[in-house]
Amino acid sequence: MGAIKQLKNGKFKITVYDHTGKRHRNVFEKHKYAKRYVDKIENKKSEQRLINAGLMNNKSSVENSIAEFILTKVDLKEKSKKKYKRVLEQFGVFCSQENIIDMDEFTRDHADKFWATLTKSGAAPKTTNFYLMVVKALFENEVNRDRLIKSPLSHIKLLKEKVKSLIEQQEEYYDTNEIKSFFNVKMEDSDRQVFQTLLLTGLRISELESLQWDRSIDFKNKLIKVRIYEGYNTKNATSERDVPMTDLLYNMLSKMNARNKHGYVFTTEKGEVVTERRLLDKCKIIAEKAGIKKNATLHKWRHTFASHVINTEIKYEEKQYLMGHAPESMTDRYTKIDPKSLQVRLTKLDELIK
Repeated sequence: MGAIKQLKNGKFKITVYDHTGKRHRNVFEKHKYAKRYVDKIENKKSEQRLINAGLMNNKSSVENSIAEFILTKVDLKEKSKKKYKRVLEQFGVFCSQENIIDMDEFTRDHADKFWATLTKSGAAPKTTNFYLMVVKALFENEVNRDRLIKSPLSHIKLLKEKVKSLIEQQEEYYDTNEIKSFFNVKMEDSDRQVFQTLLLTGLRISELESLQWDRSIDFKNKLIKVRIYEGYNTKNATSERDVPMTDLLYNMLSKMNARNKHGYVFTTEKGEVVTERRLLDKCKIIAEKAGIKKNATLHKWRHTFASHVINTEIKYEEKQYLMGHAPESMTDRYTKIDPKSLQVRLTKLDELIK
């Protein structure tokens, strides 16, 4: 036990050893402050004994747990990492306001208050749910590390997301007239090649940027191979797939390949790898010239592919495969799809541009 001794000047001197064996000596104005200091160190020693005996879970500070959790997300793209960090920073601020130092101090009442703060923020349900999912994952990480028995957020359910109206759904993709107007605008060949590929494949922007002639383009089988390789990760494992080339896309890529057989497929006129920022600027400029009133975004081309592919007699599970979406059931997971067999049906998409 720590010792408290009153000095001649009326102050109180403490001597106490912590759980690491380090000796602490301090002087306090009042006995209650001296006792509080000693009790804090003695309690920590008792907790450590219980932890060492396997009778109590180890503790971790909020700051330390967040840092550890972020390290488990090293495979995420930089944009996704920033989103995670932003959420965790907000969670850290909440804990600081509630005077929560260690993760095990976060109770169900804190969870309810945190959830109430999120739902009152005015953010869209999708954004609110993302915040909740990240913080839930943080606490599940604590459970997996045997520092908590159960997550204090386990009782909180995600918000139901609003079902979009037909008008709202139409805002998310380009219709046939808008597509034809877009491609009737005079533009650089390199831009036309990018936007045609996005329309005819449904590729994510990051996937299109990563395509290389040697790795990704299979002219023999008329396939674009989306793969994980050193320096590039797909969104998830199910994103790896073979996307059939339509006739128009095959002819376009063949002409491009005749000029450049190595390196990245899509580059600027100066030979630089295309970037999302540059493509977005180009997309908006061309859409404005085409008289398209909708907000022009790059991701809208992916929605456009998904919306128009239903007119090509492509089945639902085939569409999921082409989009690189995770299967919704074990049956879907084991459904074998031959991408080459989809080529003829997908070629109907060429009519959107012609």
